[in-house]
Amino acid sequence: MLRKKIFVAVLMVIFFTAFLPVAAQSPSAQAPDPLARIHAAAQGNAQACSTTGETLCEQVAPKIIANAQGESPLTENLRHYANEMDGRVIGPPGVARAAAWGVKAFRDAGVDVRTEKYSDPNGRLAERENVVAEIRGREKPDEWVLVGAHLDSWAGGPGVGDSSCDDVAVIEAARDISLTGIHPRRSIRFVLFTAGETGMGMTGSWAYVRAHRVELDRARAAIVLNSGCLRMTGYQLNGRHDIERGLQEALKPIGSWKVGVFPFSPSRASDDFDFLVEGVPTLTAIQVPTTYVFDGPTSVAPPDKADIEDLKRNTAIVAVTAFGIAERAAPIGPRQSRGEIKSLLKTSGLEQTMKGTPLWPLWESGERGRQP
Repeated sequence: MLRKKIFVAVLMVIFFTAFLPVAAQSPSAQAPDPLARIHAAAQGNAQACSTTGETLCEQVAPKIIANAQGESPLTENLRHYANEMDGRVIGPPGVARAAAWGVKAFRDAGVDVRTEKYSDPNGRLAERENVVAEIRGREKPDEWVLVGAHLDSWAGGPGVGDSSCDDVAVIEAARDISLTGIHPRRSIRFVLFTAGETGMGMTGSWAYVRAHRVELDRARAAIVLNSGCLRMTGYQLNGRHDIERGLQEALKPIGSWKVGVFPFSPSRASDDFDFLVEGVPTLTAIQVPTTYVFDGPTSVAPPDKADIEDLKRNTAIVAVTAFGIAERAAPIGPRQSRGEIKSLLKTSGLEQTMKGTPLWPLWESGERGRQP
């Protein structure tokens, strides 16, 4: 009888030892989901970032910033671009090599990527391709915010290029957002344009808007980097005063960084031009003091001399901005009609500048810019 009691007691010990851990892991005993507050905020319909920490964009922003300022492949990507490609991307072989680098870098960042081939709208260059990565929106994936820079650059000497830091920043911004595991309300597209220099006709961005013209009513903003490896100080609004409020709201999570908003007149310096003349709200990331009068391309710095901390800061600003605009319940501004664009060109003085270039007849015919 005693042996039987001992046997039963041993069985009970084995039973409870085996099943207590399972009970401890039951849903009711699990630790709280650390992202529960963020996921709950994603179900809301907040108009913009707040200063209370209750909206999704304000909760995700610190994670984006931490990703940008922590360990990352940013330095290695910049070194690869500067050294292996001499910081210069010119001609079909160089562009193809740069595009392959961009595809690999986006994939390594964990972001879906593809290339979009195009023929030069001017018929001068060989077939080329833009590199396009995307983080799909969770609610409105067909609406999108674009973050872009151009892959091509003029030769300025070994290791010198005017776009390398911007290309690396676009890729890093995609990585920093993707690592949060949170998708914004709308999609964010990250595009590296080829033939992006003024002297090359900025055909990569032109080809992109032509290929996606039927979607441009759903384009909520185009953010184009033009930092030249220098510290970004703010955004140029390209004459669009109406989008300033929405941008300022998207920037609230980094309000202490004092990112400037400059309602300068538009320029035709880079890939921002084609989005501007299509009426898309266009922001140009620039590196100028508040007293600067924007009238053309700015100086550049050698990538090997670039301040990595400044570049990480630039990346965080752009990533937070893109997420904030993509997350807003309402767009930061409407797509302008052709008449509104025409008025903007005239009042800003860009019309007069365009008349001395091949851009003017293309604009007048509707071949370039929003069609009549």
